[in-house]
Amino acid sequence: MKIVAKPIKTLAVFQYDDGTPMPYKFKIKGGGSDPEEETTVTVGNILRCDRTRIAGKESIVYHCQSFIGDMEKRYELKYIIPECRWVLYKM
Repeated sequence: MKIVAKPIKTLAVFQYDDGTPMPYKFKIKGGGSDPEEETTVTVGNILRCDRTRIAGKESIVYHCQSFIGDMEKRYELKYIIPECRWVLYKM
């Protein structure tokens, strides 16, 4: 997988027990031929979820798999907890 590190708009749901955010859908700018066009991706499967500390910032990395266009792809979404920000980390 290649590191992309693009900010994304994310719709998330939260777990009952600990309030952990789980991604449901996200939009990424420049996913198609037009750099200003937004592509919407529904998260198909969350394969794994890891809590990490990168550069002193606590993060949750979600290893996901979805159909994007006609192909099934794996990617990683990162939720940076202190900044409350979502990033498409790898694709």
